[in-house]
Amino acid sequence: MKRTLLMVTFILVGGLLFGGVFGWAAGDTLVVGVHQDATTLDPGNHRDRVTETIIRNMYDGLITRTTDMELVPELAESWEQTSTTEWIFYLREGVKWHDGEEFTAEDVKFTIDRLVKEGMINGMTSPRKSLLDPVNGAEVIDTYTIKLTLDASMPHLLAFLPFQEMVAKHYVEEVGDDYLAEHAMGTGPFKLVRWDKGTQIVMERFDDYYGGSPDIPPVGPAQVETLIFKVIPETSSRIAALQAGEVDIITKVPTDLMGQIEADPNSEIAPCNGTRSYFIGMNCVEGIFTDKRVRRAMNYAIDMGLIVKTLYAGLGEVIPTILSPNAIGYADLDPYPYDPEKAKELLAEAGYPNGFSLVIDTEDFIKDVAQAYAQMLREIGIEASVQVWDWGVLKPELLAAKRQMWLGDWGNGSMDPMGIFIPKLGTGERGNYTGYSNTTLNLLFALSKITLDSDERLTCFIEGQKIVYDECPMVWGYVTKEIYGKSGRVQNWNPSPDSRLNMHDVSVSD
Repeated sequence: MKRTLLMVTFILVGGLLFGGVFGWAAGDTLVVGVHQDATTLDPGNHRDRVTETIIRNMYDGLITRTTDMELVPELAESWEQTSTTEWIFYLREGVKWHDGEEFTAEDVKFTIDRLVKEGMINGMTSPRKSLLDPVNGAEVIDTYTIKLTLDASMPHLLAFLPFQEMVAKHYVEEVGDDYLAEHAMGTGPFKLVRWDKGTQIVMERFDDYYGGSPDIPPVGPAQVETLIFKVIPETSSRIAALQAGEVDIITKVPTDLMGQIEADPNSEIAPCNGTRSYFIGMNCVEGIFTDKRVRRAMNYAIDMGLIVKTLYAGLGEVIPTILSPNAIGYADLDPYPYDPEKAKELLAEAGYPNGFSLVIDTEDFIKDVAQAYAQMLREIGIEASVQVWDWGVLKPELLAAKRQMWLGDWGNGSMDPMGIFIPKLGTGERGNYTGYSNTTLNLLFALSKITLDSDERLTCFIEGQKIVYDECPMVWGYVTKEIYGKSGRVQNWNPSPDSRLNMHDVSVSD
């Protein structure tokens, strides 16, 4: 009860101090304009990238990544794999939670168990459980040493740990899961002041912060006193807020509006390599795309290079399969060339010399790309049209194999094929909407999950890409750069390929 009263008092005082959306002091405050609000402030109860990037400023994990995607220590100082199913992590001493309590191995055990065990969040299982499969729990060795236990080997464990933020055992047990969802309390560089849902999340510097990863300088408390994530869904409004000096950084700048920011002497574009692959899914279970020749024809019929050049201002790269060029195990294959005559030849061989009718399903945010695809398919004799869907309606249709062709995308911030290759193309996997199934590929995936030989694991992924390159369960697409806008007063910030907005080291000039 005392803790709850203190939190309420803190929030009320924060409301007086920061009183309104624009009530901050220039120079001491950093404002980030984001395209959507967080869905929760509970690190263990979401699968949303924007939510994660916001709350990572209040919570830390055992390990993290640099903007070059290098894995570095954070709350853990070091680690070792002691067997195929056991990992030991040695924790940093002297780390404090925002309420002043000490961070220990008990908190790590509580967090890991909460993520991987059934029914641990209000009787429900964490939606993040699959990110740590086959971890089954954690064991406290001593105050600063924790053992993670697994049901099977997990060579990609380290790549997935940066997505898991630690929560305080004593806090969650006292206030409960529902309270945690709206009242963050972590070990990160900023602590929560208030969350005005749909409008902003206000944080203040945690002066007792241990400093963060020693591999990401400067080490120490945050550079600004106040951090605000301001929710601005409309793109033009985010750009206008940046140019008016109301925000310092904005997300999701489309390429066709980059010129507005570049023309402003007080703002600039900040691009970085993305980790999201774009592709066209095809129904491999029933209908016209059960024939590999038709699927390969689609790959020859679409000029992905032209799409990247014209619709993304050249800020992207065509890929030969689903993996990003920066991913582990990326295969050195040539993307399918644009060859409409070859496409027509394959269609004729498959029994479609005069083409066929086809609907391309898409979401609204990428409908211009779908329309470009449809035009290219019409040029080889296919009657292609576009239908725009809400994802919540389209997804069940895809799972039921009721659609033929659709635009898809999938982010892979881990840069490990486990984060995209297996879930999208493994038989029966959660993201495999095409229904594609290949026995040899599944065997390679199975081996990649258990082998501790890094070279053998890379071989699994390279050979697997050769299979899907030939089989074409998708029209292979491209990866694009992530485009941000920032004010000229922002210092010491570069965007990260995993979309994380790490504001710990950022400063702003008056």
